[in-house]
Amino acid sequence: MSAARIARAGVCALLVSLGGCGGSSGPASGSAQGAGGSTGSEHGSKVGRRPERTVALLRPGAATMTRTVRVPILTWHRVHEFATELTKSIPDETVEPSTFAAEVDTLAAHGYHSITQLQLFDALFHGRPLPSRPVLLTVDDGYVDDVKSVLPALAAHHMVATFYIITGRFREPGFLTAAEVRRLDRAGMDIGAHTRTHAPLNAVPTAEMKNQVLGSRDDLQRVLNHPVQWFAYPFGAFDAAVVSELHNAGFVLAVTTQGGARESSAAPLTMPRIHVGRAQTPAGVLACAQATTGACGGGGG
Repeated sequence: MSAARIARAGVCALLVSLGGCGGSSGPASGSAQGAGGSTGSEHGSKVGRRPERTVALLRPGAATMTRTVRVPILTWHRVHEFATELTKSIPDETVEPSTFAAEVDTLAAHGYHSITQLQLFDALFHGRPLPSRPVLLTVDDGYVDDVKSVLPALAAHHMVATFYIITGRFREPGFLTAAEVRRLDRAGMDIGAHTRTHAPLNAVPTAEMKNQVLGSRDDLQRVLNHPVQWFAYPFGAFDAAVVSELHNAGFVLAVTTQGGARESSAAPLTMPRIHVGRAQTPAGVLACAQATTGACGGGGG
């Protein structure tokens, strides 16, 4: 992403906080999550200092009513040419870059607006309006594809996504480094936790579960210097104890691998979403975003 576009996103986010900049999709659309000090590319920052975003610590508070919104949460994992992957994924979890770009193009062409986690939070807990045809785009695991293939496709339409990061993989080949996670954050993307080692949280000892939840949050907060309050369950595995631990750790929105497109303030830590697999087509992704039933399932994780 160019320095000019990053600067534009930062200015737009500031205007949003003051009530301006409109309601179009993009890294800064409608969200204080994107406000702050992004002043240019990493190469333009001073040595020893990095631009940081101002991100508020959120509290759902006591709900006076249950709110439900229809927001399809679409999920990808790898966006890479499967034949040349350095770290092989499950084949169904790899989408070719040209296909991903076509899927994003199709959503944009049909009037879908990508939203931030904060916009969804505000809609659920404060009744704030969402743009027409809202969609939450998410990418799991933290492969280097996120900056090489995903970010450019999003930037072409000024769209935003949430990247759920496995923090124990920062130094593994094929995965994002801490600096690349900061790059996504500065570009206005949302960063969420996905544990330290992708452990199934309902199948490990309690102490390990707590370490995976709290540790991944702390790892990312050290990298970003702001709160991290979004989470994705590895393999979609959770139980009541895991959900309670997320709540105690300060997470306010979390996604599962259960299928569906209706999100509720009564269950913000077990939100359904829609898996986009290798065999899916741009038309299929559009159909899933438009579906009024649970025809499109979860999966992945």
